[in-house]
Amino acid sequence: MMVTGRSLLRSVGAALLLAAVLIAPAATGAEPQAAADEAAVGLPEALAALTQHVLGEAELDAAQITAFQNAIDEQKERIGADPAVIRACFDLVRAYDTEVGPLWVAYRGLHNRNREPGDEIHWAVFWVMQHIMDQVCTGENIARFEELLDGFRFGSADHFPGRVEQAADPEAVYTVRIDGSYPETWGSPVFHEDRPARKPTGAYLAPGDIARVTVPPALVDRGYQVRVGAHSWDLTNKPRVTRLFRCTTVFDIDRTEMKVANPLGGGIYIEVPYRADAGIVEVAIRNAVRSPYFSYKPFHRTTLEEWREVERHHPGPWADFQSERFLLQVPTNWIYRMDDPVTLMRDWDRALEVTDALMGYPEPHGREVVYTQVDTQLRGRAFHPGYPAVNRGYDPTRDFEGYNANDHLVTGPRNAMSYEFHELGHAYLFPKYHGDREAAVNLLHVAVMNRAFDVDLDEAFRGSTGQSNAFRTLDHTAITWMMSHNFVESGFMTPVERQYQLKGHARFVDIARLFGWKVLDDFWLSTNRDYEEGNPWPRNSGGEDADRYTLRLSEMAGVDLRPLIHFWGILPAEPEASDAAVEAAGLRRSTRVYDQLTRYRGLVPENNEAFREFALGWWQRPPRADGYTTERNHADRWESYDEAEAARVRQTVQGIIDRYFPEGRPPDTAE
Repeated sequence: MMVTGRSLLRSVGAALLLAAVLIAPAATGAEPQAAADEAAVGLPEALAALTQHVLGEAELDAAQITAFQNAIDEQKERIGADPAVIRACFDLVRAYDTEVGPLWVAYRGLHNRNREPGDEIHWAVFWVMQHIMDQVCTGENIARFEELLDGFRFGSADHFPGRVEQAADPEAVYTVRIDGSYPETWGSPVFHEDRPARKPTGAYLAPGDIARVTVPPALVDRGYQVRVGAHSWDLTNKPRVTRLFRCTTVFDIDRTEMKVANPLGGGIYIEVPYRADAGIVEVAIRNAVRSPYFSYKPFHRTTLEEWREVERHHPGPWADFQSERFLLQVPTNWIYRMDDPVTLMRDWDRALEVTDALMGYPEPHGREVVYTQVDTQLRGRAFHPGYPAVNRGYDPTRDFEGYNANDHLVTGPRNAMSYEFHELGHAYLFPKYHGDREAAVNLLHVAVMNRAFDVDLDEAFRGSTGQSNAFRTLDHTAITWMMSHNFVESGFMTPVERQYQLKGHARFVDIARLFGWKVLDDFWLSTNRDYEEGNPWPRNSGGEDADRYTLRLSEMAGVDLRPLIHFWGILPAEPEASDAAVEAAGLRRSTRVYDQLTRYRGLVPENNEAFREFALGWWQRPPRADGYTTERNHADRWESYDEAEAARVRQTVQGIIDRYFPEGRPPDTAE
């Protein structure tokens, strides 16, 4: 006679149920379907045993709790199919929230993946909550089990996304217009271009409520979705555990009126698929509260009066800011005392107009250039691009009392940390010289600060890698490179010497200083045109592609830029072929480039005393022998640099000049 988990529970109590759960799947003589049915029986019983433990009715030891959790995990796909199992999951979470206190609200010990002794029940509840999010909160289940789901909430929602009272009037209708189109972006694809465009509604679902969303027929069965909660990144692989790994719910729009739920609550968004073209449409939402929403869209402009008198006072714990180029979610307690989001959004748009121009996108993208949000931690191991980008963590228990004056997301791009536009550079996926992956992307910060906000070029340049030392100018960066071993020994700046360092993107800033930013705009515009014509550029140009890259840059400037680019560590791969290509293109030698290289030659420190003075200005201390690349080079020179070494460096510069200007300084020309 086969002994089942259910018969054990009835006969010997919850303390022996563990054995039944472990035995049932291995029972012999059972047909495959019967074995599956046995596993299904184990779910409500395992959940009941954990609930009894939480309530203090039948204590389990650590091994038993872990085994019950494992049994539930193995059968998680079946959780959403059986109302009895759903109810048992809800009962466990309710019991835990009542008896122990919600995760991260009352119990705050669950913070890393290394399970500590005594954490077993907390992890079991965590995973049951995650299974509820993944398996239960679906459109099909809302239709089948609405009475069961209605009113169920996670107590941890008070921690994240945040506490909010349920809608006062479930029948009150809120309407908002959204752009239901996501046209194809012209030019080379950008990062996450295939992800749907996210459209805030300014409605917020309180945990425990079920909202009704009404959309026009143009959105039905065409790939549109409703998402509840903006924090869509899965944090499963993160070492820290600061929220549920997956905390949003998504519902296909397959009818004009649909119901949505999320036991954590969250903002309500319409997800617009790539190449959709529904245009401006109206969405109606019932049984939701309002959250702060500042729209800077052409068809929906929130006025300052509306913001100050109405929008910023809405109770939803997260606020949305959206323009044609910028989308942002931040905690409401960061912004309810913000007086002027008009300037904020105008500045973000101005900054992103500059990056679009630099990267060769003359018209706005089909969706935002930057979509960023704040989460409980970064979504990557370090800063990272994305849609959304999540490069700002926050502590949900900290109250900013209405304004976070220290965060550039809400104070504006003029105050942006260098990583913001660095990561945006990665997101553009633009063509680079081989080895420039972590170097050329820093150029965007320089362009934004200099072009959008009239910041001095040297200040914008040093800020692009987070530098505040005013000594670090473009000219001094040239000296820094000339004082490096590779400048004299090979002339080639290695990728490790470029990444995250000023000299890595100095060649582009030098071009902008000599010939204007439009040369660079036109260069990347030309690569996008090539893409549209079926001739895409490699993202990392090496070998002959590097010569082609330099030739195209020169064509945009109307002069031979090779001497300047050579100086900054990018040498011709095929010198003779490069010479022929420049001659065939009719590119003349540049007086400006000649004079710049001559000036750089004159900046070489004359002796050891002059070198030490320079090094102290650059490093603000003697360079260390265990420093990073260039600093090690400078430490080597601290004792040995002398007049002979100075002459050798100057001769290296002169060699570059002689290579490209064999007849000396070219005649003055209007360049």
